[in-house]
Amino acid sequence: MTITYPNGTSLEAILLSHEGDEIRAAAPGCGDARLFTRIHGTWISEELEPVAIEFAWQRRGASQVPAEGEWVCPKELAAHLISTLLNGCAPDQTAEEPLFVFSPEGNRVAIPRSELQLT
Repeated sequence: MTITYPNGTSLEAILLSHEGDEIRAAAPGCGDARLFTRIHGTWISEELEPVAIEFAWQRRGASQVPAEGEWVCPKELAAHLISTLLNGCAPDQTAEEPLFVFSPEGNRVAIPRSELQLT
């Protein structure tokens, strides 16, 4: 949330609680939580100053949605991560050992790791 004071000072804060006409917020560099009270539709600070409070959901403008490419890792990295998960932190010494999975019938089936493909 953004708190704007009458002198133009803006402060980014984190909403701690919002109960009825009272808000408690924490701001970086401030030791104590700040208390704001709404009186006749106007938010008032503890210093009895009227403030403007804008919540994140009220902010105008398009939200920045990352492109799909920013979330997809390269296949080589994915293969390395999967190998690390399957083998632990040890080097790929067990790459030839089979991976065991369960078939739909509930039987344990060995799959050679060389047959695994990333999709």
